[in-house]
Amino acid sequence: MPPKAKQRTLTPSSKSASIPPPFSAAPSELSTLLSTFDTASVYIIHADNLPAAHKKSIFIVPVLLNLFFTLILAWRAYHALPHYWAIILSFLGNPNDTTIHYDSTPWGTLIWKVFKRMLLFLADFMLFRIVGPWPWSFFVESPGNPVSWRWNVGFRDEEVCVRQSRGWGAADLLGATEGASGKAGEDSPFFKTRILPALEKERLRRKTGYLLMDASFDLDFYGMVAATQLLDKEHISIDILRKSVFVYIGNEEGEEGEWAMWDCSQLDRGSESEARDKVILFKERLTEMGKENLFFKWVELIQYESNAPGGFTPERQVAAAEKVKKMFADQGVDFEDFSREIGGLDGMPGT
Repeated sequence: MPPKAKQRTLTPSSKSASIPPPFSAAPSELSTLLSTFDTASVYIIHADNLPAAHKKSIFIVPVLLNLFFTLILAWRAYHALPHYWAIILSFLGNPNDTTIHYDSTPWGTLIWKVFKRMLLFLADFMLFRIVGPWPWSFFVESPGNPVSWRWNVGFRDEEVCVRQSRGWGAADLLGATEGASGKAGEDSPFFKTRILPALEKERLRRKTGYLLMDASFDLDFYGMVAATQLLDKEHISIDILRKSVFVYIGNEEGEEGEWAMWDCSQLDRGSESEARDKVILFKERLTEMGKENLFFKWVELIQYESNAPGGFTPERQVAAAEKVKKMFADQGVDFEDFSREIGGLDGMPGT
């Protein structure tokens, strides 16, 4: 069973109960997962296929950083609490080392002591008000946090990434906010400026889910744990969560609304088909030249580089391209001329 559902916020009212394109009613098999979502937010779910080792190397950085912040906060609390307690006792009429004797202290010294104390108060306030929430949200925030997510899910080569809108939500996407133009779905400016950039294929291919947090989207760690548990129990299929957007459509009559879904994984299927056709053409052209073995060497090189620890980073892609050019040159084939002959290599592995 997935974790207990989060408390929902008020449902955004819409001008119509109809579902705007490109959304359609979400399948019933997702009802358990969707019940954990906040109806006022917009969600993006996609499959994160970067190597588990790469995800682990990325995650260790915030772990160490938040541990460092926790130690700093604990150290400061250990030294500051006795000092503040002494100030409180002094204020209550129990003189001690923190007591300032206004009647016998020169004005210059008095002003300096008050100024230093104000700086101390301000520094501690800033430390615990700004830095303090970071380790709290990372280690113990409820209902989900990065540590509980990794504790329950671990590190996998294929993971579910759930992103939740930040600073905007369903009402904006549905044109239901005050002063909105009334444009909803694909006609909404939020669809073009927030959702489409977040779905960009190359960005999702190169960045693991933890690096996708930005001003427009945060990660829903609770939702990712729930989705993974449902997948592990085969209550839902990964295919339905390959790349989708979810928004809750309210009903102006006050009746319960419904979740709508845009299965945008279909946008990538055409490009994947084109890539497969390009690979076939790549092999056929080399075979005609009597260089079929060069094709298999190219496949081995790309597989090796893309599966290396750390992932197929842009730097590694550049290095792989140079190795491919040299490999072709060693067999008397100009790689640049060859790629132009087959119409370029855009979308193929390693490009």
